[in-house]
Amino acid sequence: MKKLNRRSLFFVTLVVVVLLTGCFGGGSSTPKTYKLTVTVLGDDTGMPLEGVLVEVAGKGLAAKETNANGQVTFTGLSGTVEVAVRSVGFIAQGQSVLMNKDQSITVRLTAAIGTVVVGDKEALEEALDDPDVRNMILAKDIVFSTPLTIIRPVNLNLNGHEITGDVEYQFEDEQSLELAGTGQITGNLSITAPNASVTNHVHVSGTISIVDVASDTWSEYAQNNRLVVGGSNIRLHIYSGARTIEIDEDTWGIRVNIHQGPVSDFIANSSVQIVGGDKIAHANVNAPGVVFDLSPQEIDGDYDPTIIQSFVPGSGGTIPLFTSSIAPVNTFGGLHVQRNHRWPSYSSTTGHPEVDMYFLTPESLGGDGYVLQYFDSADSTWKAYEDVQTSTAASNNFSIAFWETTTFRLLMVGGPLDGYTSNEIKVETSPVNTYFGEWGMTAVSSYVGETFTGNATAKRISDGGVVDAGYLTYQWYRVDPITFEMEEILGANATQYTTQDDDMGFAILFRATGDGENIGGFVQVWAPNSWGEVIKPMLIPNKAFISDVTSGGFTLNLHKNVPGLTTDQLELWAYGDSAPNEPLEILSVEFLPGSKAKFAVEVEIPAGVDSLWLTAQTDHWGIVSNYRDEGPFIREEVKYQF
Repeated sequence: MKKLNRRSLFFVTLVVVVLLTGCFGGGSSTPKTYKLTVTVLGDDTGMPLEGVLVEVAGKGLAAKETNANGQVTFTGLSGTVEVAVRSVGFIAQGQSVLMNKDQSITVRLTAAIGTVVVGDKEALEEALDDPDVRNMILAKDIVFSTPLTIIRPVNLNLNGHEITGDVEYQFEDEQSLELAGTGQITGNLSITAPNASVTNHVHVSGTISIVDVASDTWSEYAQNNRLVVGGSNIRLHIYSGARTIEIDEDTWGIRVNIHQGPVSDFIANSSVQIVGGDKIAHANVNAPGVVFDLSPQEIDGDYDPTIIQSFVPGSGGTIPLFTSSIAPVNTFGGLHVQRNHRWPSYSSTTGHPEVDMYFLTPESLGGDGYVLQYFDSADSTWKAYEDVQTSTAASNNFSIAFWETTTFRLLMVGGPLDGYTSNEIKVETSPVNTYFGEWGMTAVSSYVGETFTGNATAKRISDGGVVDAGYLTYQWYRVDPITFEMEEILGANATQYTTQDDDMGFAILFRATGDGENIGGFVQVWAPNSWGEVIKPMLIPNKAFISDVTSGGFTLNLHKNVPGLTTDQLELWAYGDSAPNEPLEILSVEFLPGSKAKFAVEVEIPAGVDSLWLTAQTDHWGIVSNYRDEGPFIREEVKYQF
């Protein structure tokens, strides 16, 4: 075994400077391009080095590995280019080349400190026992009858040779590990290194088992390998395709970025997120929670995956322009009844008539408070009701006793609406000694297509016993969110209702009414809320995805064409170590030329964030990640994973 100790160098890759020549009279001619041949030799031996990575910076060309003669060739070059040469165990080198003709250059690589060249099993094992050895370069093929187990981060350069037998890495050091060079491991490769980042250029004839590595840290450059991910919270980068990628059962937090393909088979036995799904020839989906950005060419398995970019923007039709109502002069909306029943009084078996009414807070409309008024039919005037008024500008409800059929409204005090009055509500006293003890709504989001289920339970005041629900009747209403005018929905008289296109822009209200003999009064619940204080108009769902992300913004793609979108209708959060603790500021949002379904969104995106979460809602439509029939519920957020 020969140990090579040389001084390390730092290497900086420069951007290509392209020299363009012009001509008199304006305009420019296309520059002539040339071929560059790079030969890489070992400095000590003068022999060609196989499997060395050579890159021409800034030209958009893929890096290449040297062949058995130590050579690579690049074409289509002009101007001055920077050539970067690196390989495991060697000090990286760089050289500037003026491409004014076909050029050939020779680069000599010097072994780095801690590098040894091994030519047999004994030399390799001796190197592994030496704690100063950081890199091993093979000089010959080596055969192992039992697995080769490496318990520290030693980089391996096959250098065109072959290891026959299984190779296992098992260590906990916080280091990087690189496997490089042409040649192959004829056997299996297993990596258990929970704190290490791994870069692999080596072809493995069997299976690469990624048992455990640090998150976001497996980069695969080899072609046609079979990879099995058995650990969790791992991000796998694929730069040259793969024969098979399999995600084991009982894993979580797996993300796969396929930068270049193809991937012949992708097998998902656990949830996983995939970017570059269109580079997969065949996907077998055997678990829920599998998300592709683009559809693989063929999909089968026990579960249907989510395809984020599953449509052509604008192909879903057009959402029409919606014009909101205008409240009558000197009025505002927001007053509504939650419960009208009798309420148990202390030591009474009959209780007293009571109405629970809710409203928008005075401060939400710029006011200081409300005075409750009732209509006095004796002289046809509005009067204050028993000095009832809000205690603060944040108050949102009254619960009051009343003794006869009464019409109520609110009078605004202070602010720009001072003296304005609300919509009116009319309530009748309940003659039955019952009250509504339970009520609610089963639902998730306020989108057209969602199914809402209302419920209500009436109880006797005398003993608190539940009254048979058969004495209740049901009705669903459309409510104008501006004026609070109510319209019965024809045929919607069961506990369940599925919203439809006609509900767009309206709030939906569920009412359960007693028969007047066994149950008195009524209770009302807004969809989709359980308690009824928040009013949400129904929105047309518009499936969306984010693309073309840069540091200065992204493209928002919509399934359906829309009238427009403004910055205040979007909210964007970034997540990750460098993400702020507040939404990102949307600077502008504009239609892309010729489209009513694609927006250019201008926003400064911090470097190093993991994901973006976007919501966008107008008064009648909103973006979603999926439609109702694609999942158990509609997701209101659109997520972009870096």
